[in-house]
Amino acid sequence: MRDEIPQRAKWLVPQITRAYAADMLSILRTMDDVLNNTSLILLLEIGGTLLLFPGDAQIENWSYALFDAPNHESIRSRLAGTNVYKVGHHGSLNATPKTLWKGFTHKQDDAHADATRLISVMSAKSGKHGDARRGTEVPRTILRDALDENTELFSTNRRSGKKPWLDVKIPLG
Repeated sequence: MRDEIPQRAKWLVPQITRAYAADMLSILRTMDDVLNNTSLILLLEIGGTLLLFPGDAQIENWSYALFDAPNHESIRSRLAGTNVYKVGHHGSLNATPKTLWKGFTHKQDDAHADATRLISVMSAKSGKHGDARRGTEVPRTILRDALDENTELFSTNRRSGKKPWLDVKIPLG
């Protein structure tokens, strides 16, 4: 096909190809931004144990649930009793809103931990996204430290051996 292009126009082919690729990438980036904010936030109750799975929900998703929904006070009250928290969006910047974190009633530091201590589970790979110098690292150091201090944290960063998973015992009911 390239041979069919007149010599005087061949210089244009790489430019058109780059422009087309840039357009396709911009569509993908736009879709990624939109799709990251379409997560369903699940709060499951099994035998009196509340399990919170926010997926990739970020502040835009949380904002409705925590502040804008007609029953947001009821939602916040219900979320406060979470027993197991699957950390959202790999521990990124805006996936665990401070309002949510401050509301968890089962947070306990190591010195005061008992059987009701909040269990947190995080799927993350340090050094893959963001930059610690700019405070954009994933998972966020400040969040990981807070989870370490106030919850029973299970993180894929800490798995040992060859298993690609972590076993987490969750007391139900």
